Amino acid sequence: MTSLSPDLIISVTIQLVAVGIFIGVYKTTIAFMQLQIQELKEDMRKYNNILERMIRVEDSAKSAHKRISVLEIR
Repeated sequence: MTSLSPDLIISVTIQLVAVGIFIGVYKTTIAFMQLQIQELKEDMRKYNNILERMIRVEDSAKSAHKRISVLEIR
């Protein structure tokens, strides 16, 4: 039966720890990116809502200016 040398055990342990750290960092990075994407989507929804409201306000202002112009002509 072959016994494992202490150097081999230490080397394998260090490699396993390094792989574990890499996987942890990878998962954390992916989770952070997904959170950022969700926040970006929410910001985009808010922006689109404001844009739609601004378009309605501009249309309303145009209509009001036309009505005021008609009243001024009379």
